[in-house]
Amino acid sequence: MIKCAMFDLDGTLVNTIDDLARAADYTIKKFGFNRDWSKEEYTSFVGNGAKLLLKRAFDNTASEEMLDSALEVFKKKYEIILLDNAYAYDNVKTSLDYIKNKGIKLAVVTNKPSVAATKMVETVFGKDYFDVIVGATEDTPKKPDPYMPNKALRALGVRGEETVYFGDSDVDVKTARSVNAYAVACSWGFRSIESLEKAKPDSLISNPSEIQIFFEKNC
Repeated sequence: MIKCAMFDLDGTLVNTIDDLARAADYTIKKFGFNRDWSKEEYTSFVGNGAKLLLKRAFDNTASEEMLDSALEVFKKKYEIILLDNAYAYDNVKTSLDYIKNKGIKLAVVTNKPSVAATKMVETVFGKDYFDVIVGATEDTPKKPDPYMPNKALRALGVRGEETVYFGDSDVDVKTARSVNAYAVACSWGFRSIESLEKAKPDSLISNPSEIQIFFEKNC
């Protein structure tokens, strides 16, 4: 029996790439790195947290000390522009409403910093729309480590085996596997269908409307 629907945020619920790219571009140039990455290249950089995004944006040339300093610049810039261009993907809200009406708990588990994640989710979907939001903090492991999804599961009082996890990357498939959740890969996000197929999810869907269809068939 499915009791919880758990979602990644960036590239799954909300398209955030324009502002992530702007913040990263601002940051690397602030540190004198003048590489002009395309939006498509920035899309390939995201998914493992802000620090790894910056590491890739610096073309793996930055020291740990520089990355730590750059991360602070990035977070301050991104906080300012967080919602400038971000929007929920078409049909996401309709599918989420359907799930809520079925009495299934909703969770967000994301490598986006916790404060930014909460602000984005509550602005785009409304305060208390999701039952729990778990974002990244500097002193805890990030996905695909099971720490964050387990934190959400404990808060909701459900087990991984009672959960379906939706995400747009191989990181999300691995995250689902780490807590024995059913892994659904979403191809409208930041990764190619080929990379998602390689990750071997339990299901692969191509439109947010298929989230509702999944629950119509399985609940």
